[in-house]
Amino acid sequence: MRIGIVGGTGDFGQGLAERLHRAGEEVVLGSRKPHDEFVSNDEVCRLCDVVFLSIPPQAVAEMCSELASDLGGRIGVSVASPIVFRDGLPAAAPAELSLAEQAQLAAPSCRIVAGFHTVSAQALARADDPLREDVLLCGDDEEAKAVVAELAERIVEGRAVDAGRLEVARWMEPMTAVLLNVNRRYKANAGVRITGLP
Repeated sequence: MRIGIVGGTGDFGQGLAERLHRAGEEVVLGSRKPHDEFVSNDEVCRLCDVVFLSIPPQAVAEMCSELASDLGGRIGVSVASPIVFRDGLPAAAPAELSLAEQAQLAAPSCRIVAGFHTVSAQALARADDPLREDVLLCGDDEEAKAVVAELAERIVEGRAVDAGRLEVARWMEPMTAVLLNVNRRYKANAGVRITGLP
């Protein structure tokens, strides 16, 4: 299986790529401006079975619309969160539909799974340090969720937790703002663990 990262030049994409490489996965990095090891975002989608959409929140719908035909039949992992900064502090400004749902509407033949919103880009980048946390996932395609869950459990020491249908991303995505504030307050890169599961 080949894994692509649209927007692979950012901190999240770079950290994820390194951890996936170390897990033995083949990773293709995409960029709006191909250079060096980066190919175009549309080529990433054509080449890969699973595509992480590491896209700024304000660009999710437009970019997924542009890539819709190339994303057809692929598993797309939406990791964006509706983060804004007010007086220098992180907050969330969610719309009626989550960014993941917007991605699904823009690329209807892509199998969108939302997840990784509680995994810090800074923690991902420290590839030698274990990620002692869980990954929350939601989506309407059970097979796609299972594929992403297997990948997630190769990256974190915790587990992939199925949080339900794609609409759950409406409440999951803003959790990034909660963790940004926690991590700012405690000067940490904390994640989330779900307790009490069988």
